[in-house]
Amino acid sequence: MFFYPYIAHYLFGGNVVMAGLFQGTSIHETAQVTGAGLIYDQAFNSGAKPSAADVAVVTKLVRNIFMAMVIPLMAVVYARRMTGQGKAGGKAVRVWSLFPYFILGFVGMAAIRSLGDAGLEQGAPALAFWDAAAWKALTSTITLWAGYVLAAAMAGVGLGTGLDSLKGLRIKPFYVGLLSASAVGVASVLTVLALGRYVAL
Repeated sequence: MFFYPYIAHYLFGGNVVMAGLFQGTSIHETAQVTGAGLIYDQAFNSGAKPSAADVAVVTKLVRNIFMAMVIPLMAVVYARRMTGQGKAGGKAVRVWSLFPYFILGFVGMAAIRSLGDAGLEQGAPALAFWDAAAWKALTSTITLWAGYVLAAAMAGVGLGTGLDSLKGLRIKPFYVGLLSASAVGVASVLTVLALGRYVAL
């Protein structure tokens, strides 16, 4: 989150769209993508519209949407493998017990927001209830509180992680994380260099 904005500026010569695409595809977590995009915009006085943060967040949200397809598929594959290897204790593994329900919430909220915006674009009230000003106020309030909740969740993760538990893991998980992040970063750079010039926002 702290280094990629500067790497993006160097690699893509100040191209805001390509920098945003890189940050949105190479950084794993949505909040970190947002932070990196904002750092880029502030560090390099980017007044472009859309900004690097806008491009990065939209790119990351597109990645998130694909989780709705990939995660259930992986759950099914895992359940069948466990059953086939006899590791399910003689019972069929319930796929729904492996399914992360937050995916349903994510897709549902994205659909509600999209339907509301589409209604306004067609001259109708958002979701048949809110005019443009009320809809903007509602979504802005939800976005504000979502930021607070996300910050609280991240603080909870940090407070729940003790140094003693990390000591027992030793250095191998760090190497695995570094290798996977590097592989994703290199793949992102190559893809953005090859295709980023064709993206116009």
